[in-house]
Amino acid sequence: MSVKGELEGTALKIYIYLLESNEDAGVREIARDLGLPVSTVHYHLKRLEELGYVEKTTDGYKVAQRLKLRDYIVIGSRVIHRFTLYSLFFLGFAIGEAILIIQSQSINPDRIAVLIATLLASLIFGIERLRIK
Repeated sequence: MSVKGELEGTALKIYIYLLESNEDAGVREIARDLGLPVSTVHYHLKRLEELGYVEKTTDGYKVAQRLKLRDYIVIGSRVIHRFTLYSLFFLGFAIGEAILIIQSQSINPDRIAVLIATLLASLIFGIERLRIK
């Protein structure tokens, strides 16, 4: 966690896990699902609880306060990184360009350049997203 209380690293992973979970989650369950040591998960849950972001229940932990997460968009109980959306946007644009190229049945250098650029943009954002994970 940063000095300002903004979530990052392991604490962010745990918070997102709880945010996406439809049920309360125990320390061991979180540790198993995230591939983290139980002691690490316990430490971060206690810190998140002290900050008021999660609360302990009889069945484990749950989100107590929905935070605005930098670089993430929350849709319902799904948490999506902005690079995923950017990658999908450019992929959709590339598919549209490919359809236009096929429909016109002629090779236009401008359309090919746009197709290559949008595919590259989609690929770069996709790779960056995987690097963050």
